[in-house]
Amino acid sequence: MRKTLFTASLLALSCLSPAMAADAAKSYPVDPVSGLIMAPGWEMVNYQCNACHTSLIIPQNKGNREVWRDTIQWMVDTQGLWDLSDTWDPVLDYLSTYYDETGIDMKIFRRKPLDSEQMPPMPPMPTPGEEG
Repeated sequence: MRKTLFTASLLALSCLSPAMAADAAKSYPVDPVSGLIMAPGWEMVNYQCNACHTSLIIPQNKGNREVWRDTIQWMVDTQGLWDLSDTWDPVLDYLSTYYDETGIDMKIFRRKPLDSEQMPPMPPMPTPGEEG
């Protein structure tokens, strides 16, 4: 039953326009510990992301669904993150709804995030068995 309600909530949220999503984000409180908007899906994102890093970094890295997918895929490919399997869509739904790039508050951030081609190169990852 909970899974059905959760899925229905995510489907409803995915139909929201950016303006409606911004209004919806304002109607949910922010968790004082994680810093995440306590909207449907926030706990899953909190558990998935906090396994490797603080969730406080999420509001600083806003993006649309494609940007979030690329960011998470980079974590899978280079940082040792497990494949999200059946949680990809709920995680991307939440992030792209409540942390979309259209909602960047320039009073908080001095500039928008850099495009990937402007980022410095990542150091090479050691191959398994190599000492670093």
